[in-house]
Amino acid sequence: MSEAKTILVVEDEEALAQGLAVNLELKGYQVEVARDGREALELAHSRRFDLILLDLRLPEVDGFEVCQRLRQERDFTPILMLTARSQPDDVVYGLKLGADDYVVKPYDLGELLARIEGLLRRQHWLREGPADVESEPAAEPAPGGSRFQFGEFWVDFESWLARTLAGEVELSHKEISVMKVFAARPNQVVSRRELLAEVWELPNHPNSRVVDNVIVALRRAFEANAWRPRHIHSVRGVGYRFVP
Repeated sequence: MSEAKTILVVEDEEALAQGLAVNLELKGYQVEVARDGREALELAHSRRFDLILLDLRLPEVDGFEVCQRLRQERDFTPILMLTARSQPDDVVYGLKLGADDYVVKPYDLGELLARIEGLLRRQHWLREGPADVESEPAAEPAPGGSRFQFGEFWVDFESWLARTLAGEVELSHKEISVMKVFAARPNQVVSRRELLAEVWELPNHPNSRVVDNVIVALRRAFEANAWRPRHIHSVRGVGYRFVP
């Protein structure tokens, strides 16, 4: 029997925090609760979680800063934001800081559980390695099928390490996810909407800036000349084409 997934619930409203904890435990998850951002960071530093459910409006340290600090520390635990309906800009800002998805308050419990399952499923997908990549002629997988090589570079989908212009570095959760989509679809046009659906699970989100920000980071990693890219090409008005 597989080990229960652990979730850190960061919520300052006592009744809401306890309700979330009870419902998640009924679904078989192990749950820890933090009442403010400072406690959330302490817990995140002390143990490994499979997912963080993060309210944005918190005392002590707000949710934005919690997310930013964790990503700066190279902690890429999936983060699901809880944001108020009256604050639409929170979503864009939170995603830019590195959050993975969001649910708007007041939320439907079924939707929240589905979002959690989706993020955990995608995390498992990332760790399993790119099954589709092995069938592509351009891919050169390492033992275990986790590594994709293109030109002088490579990306390892199991360790999240990559050989880049700056040497061997660890990519972020979103960077590795986008590269996995590109590796599975070499020389094909991949739209921003497709990337939002496959990587962020936000197919109908009106703002694609989060996608472009990740592309900028990947070009810095793999393109000697970002204005004349060799691998990651822009397709005007649509998205991107990856050429191994």
